[in-house]
Amino acid sequence: MMKLFNRKPKTDPALARYPAAMAELLQLGVPDKEIDYTSLAERLRDYTPDLIRLILDDDFADRDQDDPIAMAPFHALEVLAILGPAEAAEPLLACLEWETDWAGDELTRTYAKIGPVAVPLLLAYLEDGTHEPMHRVLAADALRAIADAHPSAQEEIITALTRFLDRPSADDSAEEERVTAFVISDLTDLRATSAYDAIARAFAEDRVDTQILDLEFVEQEWGMRPRSDIDVLPPLRTEPGVHLVLKCKVCGRERAHTFPKVYCDIPTARDEKKRKKYGPLIIPQRVVCPKCGAVDQYELTPMAHIAITASLLAAKMPDTADLLRPDQRITMITFTTRWGKMHPVEADERYQKELAKQPDNADLHVGYANLKRFLGYTEEAEERYHLALSLDSNNAEAWMNLAQIAGARRDRDSAIRYWEKVLQSTLRGGAPSGQSDDYRAGAEDALLMLRAGVFPDEVSEEWPDDVVEGILEAIAGERRKPVTRKEEVRPVPEHRNKVGRNDPCPCGSGKKYKHCHGRK
Repeated sequence: MMKLFNRKPKTDPALARYPAAMAELLQLGVPDKEIDYTSLAERLRDYTPDLIRLILDDDFADRDQDDPIAMAPFHALEVLAILGPAEAAEPLLACLEWETDWAGDELTRTYAKIGPVAVPLLLAYLEDGTHEPMHRVLAADALRAIADAHPSAQEEIITALTRFLDRPSADDSAEEERVTAFVISDLTDLRATSAYDAIARAFAEDRVDTQILDLEFVEQEWGMRPRSDIDVLPPLRTEPGVHLVLKCKVCGRERAHTFPKVYCDIPTARDEKKRKKYGPLIIPQRVVCPKCGAVDQYELTPMAHIAITASLLAAKMPDTADLLRPDQRITMITFTTRWGKMHPVEADERYQKELAKQPDNADLHVGYANLKRFLGYTEEAEERYHLALSLDSNNAEAWMNLAQIAGARRDRDSAIRYWEKVLQSTLRGGAPSGQSDDYRAGAEDALLMLRAGVFPDEVSEEWPDDVVEGILEAIAGERRKPVTRKEEVRPVPEHRNKVGRNDPCPCGSGKKYKHCHGRK
């Protein structure tokens, strides 16, 4: 009768494909520092071709990580790192493409043992842009390991890596910049000061991924400037503006940008659906990639998300407030339109739909222009204000915004002309409902300052109202008299709520209403 339960254990087929002398290596299992690789290498010295074949055997890559034999290539590399056979230099290039955490260290040690014979092969691999960037980086690391282990090869390797920094393709893509950064790191580790000019040139020509390292790091490593104390917080940034690292969607490069103002729309940040569609950050200006010139084609990097978090902490936690000055923080807002709370991009879409239905509605055109101006699209805003005025030449809000834009450009004559239009249209009832006094006073103040050679935006919004009043009176030469002419209030197409004195000005300037269009 057949004995069904007395079969011999099944032998792994891998054991049959390799000499019996390698059976021990095949069954070592999980790497252990107690393993005596030196003795194992001595016993397998004559089996170099089989060790190379084992390392490249796809069967092991396809195995489950819990399978003890799956780690055989690791152990074989450890043996080759001791033996360093020259014949392994070319076939092991295939291992540069392994997607494993441990392959890098083992390969660089193996190539360090193989020595200078591998240099031409590794250089050719590094220079071949068809390979993946990080695989090429690993080839550069192997060259650095050879230079460390073989002083006689250092000059050749350093010269080749230095020349590599000025390769024709160095500025072609974000991937090339990344490879350059890691090659500079290898040269830094080698203390290759002869490469300094080429390194500095690469940074000066913006051909290096500075999210990996910068020139300051290289100079600190070489003693050219004091090292940073890791136990001491880095000095606070002194330049004004919000610092963000953004990634261009077109060319893939990451670059640091500094913006005068950046907003985070709170409702969008809280709404996952809108957050994915629009993104919570609002940068009120065109964002141009300094490398490829793409406009407004960017996405947030991890560093940008850290900047958002830092701004939130500075706003909510007094202990962290000193890390960022108010002008360096992202401003948290709730963007509101005549249709309620919505992201500016969503508002842009809504304006386009409404204007398709009501193309002759001057107030809609002014609202859309205000949105464009808030987003930093000044030329588009100007065109829209003029379009609104072609439909309603008495629209004080359109004249006022044109006056502010002219002032920002330091076009004094145009600013005066536009502010005079504001005053005229306001006296004819052209200001938004309930804001005639504010518009009239704002126009009078602006005209006083401009005629005295002072642009209104030069008056700090932090100055108290009485100081501003004193300056205006000094410019006027006497206490200003209120205008007593009775205003003709014209009907407006839609209701607009009165703006509070301390609310953000509806023009989108970012100033408080009382320091912008609400000056009395």
